[in-house]
Formats: sequence, C-alpha cells, structure tokens
Amino acid sequence: MVPRRVSDTKAIVRILTQTFRASQLSVASLLGVAGFLYALKSGRFRNLNLLFSGTRQDDEDDDDDDDDAMLVPGLQNLGNNCFLNVILQALASCKDFRSYLQWVIDDASETDEQFPLTLALSDLLQELCTVGRSHSVSSPRQVMLALTHYVRNFNLTCQQDAAEALLHLISSLQEEIVVCYRPTKTSNLSDIMFSRNLRMVAAPSEDGLNDLKRWHKHLRGPFDGILGSTLMCRTCSSQISLEFQFFHTLPLSPLLYSGSSNIVLGCTLENCLKKFLGAEKVENYFCHRCWHVAAVKYSSAMRAAETDIEKIKNCGGDDKCDCKASHHLQRMPWSNSYSFILKQLTIARFPKLLCVQVQRASLNMFGESVKLSGHVAFPLVLDLSLFSQSSIGLNIEKNEVSQYLNPEASSRNHGGMYRLVTVVEHFGMTGSGHYTVYRSVRVASQEDADCEESRWFSISDSEVGRVSESDVLGAEASLLFYEKL
Repeated sequence: MVPRRVSDTKAIVRILTQTFRASQLSVASLLGVAGFLYALKSGRFRNLNLLFSGTRQDDEDDDDDDDDAMLVPGLQNLGNNCFLNVILQALASCKDFRSYLQWVIDDASETDEQFPLTLALSDLLQELCTVGRSHSVSSPRQVMLALTHYVRNFNLTCQQDAAEALLHLISSLQEEIVVCYRPTKTSNLSDIMFSRNLRMVAAPSEDGLNDLKRWHKHLRGPFDGILGSTLMCRTCSSQISLEFQFFHTLPLSPLLYSGSSNIVLGCTLENCLKKFLGAEKVENYFCHRCWHVAAVKYSSAMRAAETDIEKIKNCGGDDKCDCKASHHLQRMPWSNSYSFILKQLTIARFPKLLCVQVQRASLNMFGESVKLSGHVAFPLVLDLSLFSQSSIGLNIEKNEVSQYLNPEASSRNHGGMYRLVTVVEHFGMTGSGHYTVYRSVRVASQEDADCEESRWFSISDSEVGRVSESDVLGAEASLLFYEKL
C-alpha cells in the first residue's frame, strides 16, 4: 500500500516537470520549486488536493493519514534481551492475560511487596497497549529485575530461547501467586496441584471439588491447558490407562523432507497438530488383558481344571496378579506382538490463550544443532476443536473427566475457536540471532465506533512499524499466540 502523501508528491513532481519543459524558468524559480518540495516532504502541506482542485477532501482522509501514523511503544534492548522483549510484546496483545494479572492484583490481600513481578509486568503491559501518533520506547528493566529473583540461573542479558523465557515467566508468576491459596492437608487436590502428571482413579470427593473450585479461581492461568494421554489395546478393545498432563505451550514439529533440515513446502499448522496428536503404535508392550484372554483359551485346550480356568476369567487382569505363576501356563506361547497397542494425545481442556511453539531446532547426523528453515502456514482463525476428540477411547470417560477437571463449567459447551494475536519470528542460527514480533492491537473502527478492528505492527526491540496481514502470514513463525474467541 503506497501512502497518499507519496502518491501526491509524485503527481506534483510530474506537473512541475512538465511546466519546466514548456517554459523557461529562472534560477529563483527553481529555488522556489526546491523549497516547495522540501516543505512537502516535511509535511507542511496537510491537504495537497486544495492546490489543484480547489475543493476540500473529507475529514476522514486526514484521519486515514493519522491512522497510518498510529504506533505502539517499542522496548529497549538492555543487552541481548530481544528474546524477552518479544514475549513481553506478545503478552501485551493478550487481553485475557492482562485481565488475569489485574484480577490477581485486585483480589490479593497481601502487600505490594509480595507481588513485585505481577505488578511490574501488569504496569508494563498496560503501557505497551498505549497507541499513539508519536514513537515511544518503554523499558523492561523493572520486569527483568523482578524476574531475576525467581530465575537466578537464567541470564536475562544473554541470548536465550524465547519459548523458554515464556515458560520461566509463567512459572515465576505461579510461584508468586501461589501464596493466595493454601490447600487443606486432607485434600486430594494437593497431590494434583504440584504434580505435572495426574491419573484419574476415582471420582473426587465433595471436599476435593470445593478445593478444586478454589484452585480454578486462584491458580489456573490463561495459558493453562490439559493434555489427555490414552493407552489402548486395539486387539482386546481395552483402555489400559488414561493420564493427564498440564501444558503451557504446544511444541509442534514441522514436516521435513527425508534426511533434510528443510520444512516440506506447503506444510501447515494443521499438519503439525495432526502429527502431534496422532495415534502412534507402542512396540513390545505387554497387554495383561490380551494375555488373560489367551490364557483362558490355552487352559481350555490343555484341559486344565475348571477352577483354574474360572480363576483366570475372574481375574482383573492387572500387572499384580499371579496368574502367570500357574504351572500349566508357564509353557504357553506368547509374544507381545500379539497385541496392537496405540497411544494418543488429545486436548482435554482448552486454554484461554494458546501458545504454539514451532520447533525449529534439530540435530543433524553429526550431532550438531541446526535450524529448520521454511514456512509453516498458519491461519488467522484456528479451530482447535477438530483436534480435541480422541479416536481410540478417551471419549469413553469424557463426561466424568470434564466434570472433574472443570466442575464449574461441566454443563457448558466450550468451543475451540482461536484468533491469532501475535507471531514471533527468529532470524539467524540456533543459539544466536535476533527475535522480532508481529502483534495485533484492537482499535476502534473508523466506520463504526462500537466495533473494533485489528491493526498489525512489526516490532524489533525499539523499532516499530505498521504491516499488513499478508506480511504477518508470510513470517517463518517460531511462536504463535492465539486468543480464544
């Protein structure tokens, strides 16, 4: 898109050139023309059409010029901390994250000294959301000082990984905010809260549900999602295990050409999600139920005692039974390949803010770290509900699981539609280089004051500029931030 002022300048130059060729101009006239062009370049003339048509354009033309000049603040680079600057700019475009920080500040009963990181981060993000017509630069110093208290072994002034910086920031906030919640000693929630993995073994007690509601209110952040992992035997159609794991980012591997570090042409984010959540076969896994089914058939063929056969039939089939110790079963032929075991991940709980990490670092055949180059196409609107349903058994426990994981909203239907708000891009090799970010800002529409529209900005530390959606979609993204609609 060519700015109006540039096109008007070209028109004026063309007219003056034609005039000069048609007549003899003095040196004074040429100096006057030069002065006119200098004034034009410096923006002295606000409405150039008056010079030629004698009519005035609508005020909205001036508004469009002013709108093109609208910018968000940049961030100072205090020593190779571009990796942190892009994360801070990304979080500034996440409305739910800003609201979460403000809610924590308003709800906390502790003094300000108890929340240095939360307060510093909230103030900076609000500052970065200010849209003005003059270029401004903010400082991340207070956030860096507060963050250093929690991540002493993570140098914030040396080149680091942006995704790792995000995880450190989220965990530091959780460590700071955890003082708001004290689980009871008898609550089964305490075993869930501070563990990255959990297994559903029984329905929660009433006290456990009450504590879980408190946990949802105080500790569950907007980036918190839950992955379900199902292990199932296709041979006997039994669900072996159902486990859950919290996540803050989804690490997705792009599709690569065989033996190459180049991403397949036409690779999309949906391809990466299917690869991450797709079912995979588990080799050499011992399925106890398959073994018990085979043991019943073998015992019947060997004319074993009816009591022994009934014992095997009535056995629960777990890994602690002593059926294999039976004398007549010690010679039973068996191979783990008789069972067809599948493992699959599914998104059991959608986060309010979805951060997708496109993994661009890999090891070559010599064990050297290389960067995966190429474009992964990503949409402005992502429908994650297409990847939430398991095809191998997780839906069997769907109602029970949803009630346990989110008792406040078990009866409500949550969609998986997300809107792109930020794209982080890395230039250079692994372990070095520079990070930049594209972020969207919601501003009032020029046509309808009650509506908002997105404006995209390209930010490299303190440098800020307006870009189009096509520029954003063409980025070789390392991190993608989506906000739930």
